[in-house]
Amino acid sequence: MLNLSITIISFYILERLLELVVSTSNKRILKKDMELKILNPVESRQMKIFHGLWFCLLFLEAYMWGHLREGFILYIIILILVLAQILRWSAIFTLGKYWSVDVYEMKEHMIINKGPYVYLKHPNYLAVILEFFFLPLLLGCPVILILGSLGNALILRRRINMEERALNQQSNDYGKKFMGKHAFIFLK
Repeated sequence: MLNLSITIISFYILERLLELVVSTSNKRILKKDMELKILNPVESRQMKIFHGLWFCLLFLEAYMWGHLREGFILYIIILILVLAQILRWSAIFTLGKYWSVDVYEMKEHMIINKGPYVYLKHPNYLAVILEFFFLPLLLGCPVILILGSLGNALILRRRINMEERALNQQSNDYGKKFMGKHAFIFLK
């Protein structure tokens, strides 16, 4: 069981590293196309550190006390985690070069209103929330489930508010295109 837990955690770590590669590539593309400034780089660094720490603590708890769920609940949790990955990558592919782990300041920011963004303002964050809850649940790690979910909620609240302000300042269309759309989580 421990080997399977390590494999699962490793998959998610590799997925996060792939996200960083995509983000770095997109930053290079955007820098060539337009004037770009990272808003609050300290916040982005804090988010990366938090996610890295979360994975370390998840591994530690899984190693020391964890137990992989069994039976019907196992399949439900796996289904939710797979759907979260599909949502995450559909958000990343939909935004294309505009997807990043950083928040940018740019003139006339293009607003994407297709794919999962037809329904939600922040589908990638919904995927992260699901992952922070269901991955520890799958691995039998209640401490990191509670502490990680609370920490993630605080970070995402700040992050989403920062993104909303930036998008409203950088585009005349943002408020119009997303009026009535679910933000999904705790803005303001």
